[in-house]
Amino acid sequence: MILKPSRFIVLAILLLFTQAAFAQTPRRAEDFYNRGLQRQAAGDLDGALADYEEAIKRDARMHDAYNNRANVRLQKGDAAGAFADYAKVIEINPRDFMGYYNRGVAHLNAGSYDPAIADFDAAIALNPRLSMLYNNRGSAKQSKGDLEGGLADYDKAVELAPQSSMAYYNRGTLRQQRGELDVALADFDRALELAPQFAQGYNNRGVVRRKKGEYRAALADFGKAVELAPDDAEARFNLGITHHTLGDAAGALADFDHAIQLNAADALAHAHRGLLRLQQGDLKTAEQDINMAVRIDPTLKDSFEKYLQEMKRRK
Repeated sequence: MILKPSRFIVLAILLLFTQAAFAQTPRRAEDFYNRGLQRQAAGDLDGALADYEEAIKRDARMHDAYNNRANVRLQKGDAAGAFADYAKVIEINPRDFMGYYNRGVAHLNAGSYDPAIADFDAAIALNPRLSMLYNNRGSAKQSKGDLEGGLADYDKAVELAPQSSMAYYNRGTLRQQRGELDVALADFDRALELAPQFAQGYNNRGVVRRKKGEYRAALADFGKAVELAPDDAEARFNLGITHHTLGDAAGALADFDHAIQLNAADALAHAHRGLLRLQQGDLKTAEQDINMAVRIDPTLKDSFEKYLQEMKRRK
């Protein structure tokens, strides 16, 4: 039975702030910069971008403006412009960890794990007591398959920030990936103690509990996950799988329906709804669902071919 754990969480890019107020009619670099901050916080990315550019025109060494313009450019899909700005931040102030950190996050989110690790290495060399640097380097290492290195970084993140729910959660995802269910469960328990409204934590703890055969406890966790995050298609799918295991066909069907409403391209939700309908004798819609699953993800064909052949025999 396939379940869908949530991924690790990358801690966010940092926005740089100043304390100065800006004039109603901005004239100085600081005025444009601070208005850019307000516009960025309000979601006016074009206005923020224009203000940061005006700030840079007036002070070409204002590394905070380059940093925040990079963040805006990333949000607007201009990765090349963002990386150029992060490089400028580092050029102007090479002793500030933040330029390396933010560029590392951008590399990590783009799937460029080696450059991300190199940037986090540089940031850690400058600020070795900051938990989030180890957290994100651990995520990059986990992504490229270096689970030992990732675990060491998550351990360090927990040591430096024992009240950080994200550090425990991310370590739990890695331990879950390694099949170390008991220690993964302990990490998710601690993450949820620290952040009891954390939907992804409940989803992943539910996956672990289900793998351990604790189906009722898993059902409660998946139920809490969808209560906190009603639009989480993965948690809804996991809830359906567990309802099905516990013999609640009506609940499972409703969950699969809901998961497909949230994500019509969810091949596994179509496939498992098809299997449930096959068990209920609804051959027509069962075949439609399984065929749809295979169209979305052709790699499922071999796994579900026997069910398609069974439906042909029963027609």
